[in-house]
Amino acid sequence: MAKEDYSSHDWRKHTDDAVIVDHKNRMKVNDSKVIFTNPNSLKEQEVDVSRLIQVFLNNVVGHRKSIK
Repeated sequence: MAKEDYSSHDWRKHTDDAVIVDHKNRMKVNDSKVIFTNPNSLKEQEVDVSRLIQVFLNNVVGHRKSIK
């Protein structure tokens, strides 16, 4: 998918069927968040998992050599 096809306005529709899996459970990505402490500000932050997928896909398109 080209970067221009993956608009920031519609990124959740692209992750509607995505799931998070561990050895027991499956969770819908659009209902999940990552909560972490930002090492620069030391403040707690949260990010939608579906947003992380959008950032990853945009980075793959723009920086193919840096994403493994």
